Amino acid sequence: MRRCLLHIILIGSYMIISSCAKEVTQEELIKEAVQLKLTQWKESQLKECRDLAYLKASEYVDSIMLVTSLDNKLDTIPKPAKPIKPGKPAFKEKPDSVVVDPIYKKG
Repeated sequence: MRRCLLHIILIGSYMIISSCAKEVTQEELIKEAVQLKLTQWKESQLKECRDLAYLKASEYVDSIMLVTSLDNKLDTIPKPAKPIKPGKPAFKEKPDSVVVDPIYKKG
């Protein structure tokens, strides 16, 4: 049991020592942080640029589609022609049986 514990301690200490062998200076940390910020800024600028380009392109395409759709009629079935107005029916005229005398007589 002690032997196993001794091996674990030795292996753990070796791993800790080997991982801490590289020293990092303050300048290297600053350079890495600046590089990280630059890449993040470039990515955000590219994303904003791409989104703006997509927006302008979609507006342009929408306007082109609207103009072409106004010229072309999508309805393939034409409207039926207006029906012809029927003629007036011929009524028989009855002779006027009432004789009207003028109210004021001249003379």
